Amino acid sequence: MPSRLALSIIYRIAAAIVLFASAIAVGGATGTANAAPRAITFVCGDSQTPQVMVDVDGTFAYRNNSWQSPQVGRMLKFQCYPALGRDYANEWILVPYGSTRAWVNRSAVRFADGMDISQLPSADQVPPAPPPHRMRLPGLPTVSRKMQQLYRDAVRAGRNPAMMALIGDCNSEHPVYFGRLAAGAFDLTPYPELQGVARTFAPSFNRVSVATSGSFNATMAFDPTWSDPKQCKRDEGPLACELRLSNASLLLVSLGTGDTFTWRDFEANYKAIIEYALARKIVPLLMTKADALETKQGGAPADYINGVVRKLGAQYGVPVIDFALAARQLPNGGLAIERNDNLQTIEPFHVNEVGMDARILLTLQTLAQFPSVNPPSRRR
Repeated sequence: MPSRLALSIIYRIAAAIVLFASAIAVGGATGTANAAPRAITFVCGDSQTPQVMVDVDGTFAYRNNSWQSPQVGRMLKFQCYPALGRDYANEWILVPYGSTRAWVNRSAVRFADGMDISQLPSADQVPPAPPPHRMRLPGLPTVSRKMQQLYRDAVRAGRNPAMMALIGDCNSEHPVYFGRLAAGAFDLTPYPELQGVARTFAPSFNRVSVATSGSFNATMAFDPTWSDPKQCKRDEGPLACELRLSNASLLLVSLGTGDTFTWRDFEANYKAIIEYALARKIVPLLMTKADALETKQGGAPADYINGVVRKLGAQYGVPVIDFALAARQLPNGGLAIERNDNLQTIEPFHVNEVGMDARILLTLQTLAQFPSVNPPSRRR
């Protein structure tokens, strides 16, 4: 019989194998942006607007033209972006990215033959971006009075009313989700009613969760093998560690992509996460996913994991942010177009920049339904 540690390692490898293989094929998001670009086929096509193509094994979009600037999104190998402008040092390129703009270092991208960064205008000569359109998306849950009361109980028990913990996989890592909002890379201009919510929960968005990483799955939530030894106690799993460190009153559960090959255990493990939160007077917020890896590559029935999330949400009466439903209205279903080194499209699982913004919007709209954000007016 394998030991507990051996089983944990087996689960980790099984959950990570498809994500790792796909990341290598398309250029994972953890590659070194300083690597020298290779001479590969330029896939961005002809356009009157200069374009750049990511030409390394993954990089990040940055809020400003500096390596020290916050990362505000993931850029995968072979992805294309209009090149709007450059900095004065000819080191950084300004591109549209979701509802705002971002910078990518020239070492991570290439132009079509015959073009280079010097042909771009300086960034201060680029016209301002038009204001983004207001998105109206399905998938927003109605927070019940019972869950609102549980939130009040959590606060009365001493939990931080402004803190929402996060357990998730690659699509919930800080640069592509909470950190994107914290860095101001999601334009709130079309949503004045949500600006107060964003300020109230700013501590949540600034925090980097110890229960979120690439290929993380529901099996690992309680397994100390995957805890950060510098921040977590011995024999403390990532979920318990994150809830202790954050003292959160809410827990956002955004898992499933990493459960491609462990989907048979998903319901039991996901149920345990919900019950763990509820037992500690913490409100669980569940989120579905846009990809279908467990079906396409893991052999699961169609929409299996999202079906489990919706079912358990109804069973326990907790909110389900149905991002999968919203993603149907987004370009490419809210997912990036991913290619292998032969330039063949492969099954996508990374959320694209529009999908990132949609997840942020639905999250804020859900948080706005809790009583500390919109308290009832007092009678005079």
